Amino acid sequence: MALNDNKIRFEKDQIVTFNEKTNFDHVINTLAKVLIEKDLVKPEYPKQVILREQNFPTGLPTNPFGVSIPHTDAKWTKHNAIAIGILKSPIEQVVMGSDEAKIRVEIVFMLALDKSNKQLNILSKLMNIFQDPENLVKIRNSSKDEILKIVNKVILEEK
Repeated sequence: MALNDNKIRFEKDQIVTFNEKTNFDHVINTLAKVLIEKDLVKPEYPKQVILREQNFPTGLPTNPFGVSIPHTDAKWTKHNAIAIGILKSPIEQVVMGSDEAKIRVEIVFMLALDKSNKQLNILSKLMNIFQDPENLVKIRNSSKDEILKIVNKVILEEK
């Protein structure tokens, strides 16, 4: 199947629920594996996301729980995509713009975007979701089908 370079690829198998206690690296490697298998990102992508997070943390102190938006440079992306991790046992992450302040993250929105203007557009839409605690709780507690509908409607603006 040919991919439209401008379309952001997001399908049900790009949503992973982590029922057991985990850590950031495992979440990133698990989500990235799905994108690598679909040839949406380069094999180096997960390592680059983890390295970037060490220097530029992406934890956001949203209510009622924290979220994270890990990503890396566009050169590691083949096609635009999103992968979401739902964490039943939160992980600690450093807050964006901080050196050491930490938050407990329950949802990871991993972004693979090939253009910075696309990143800004998606980040803006994500912020709209993050500012509504009901949206976050709904995403965390919903089925993969429901999460797919929410993300497609709010972020990707599909019907």
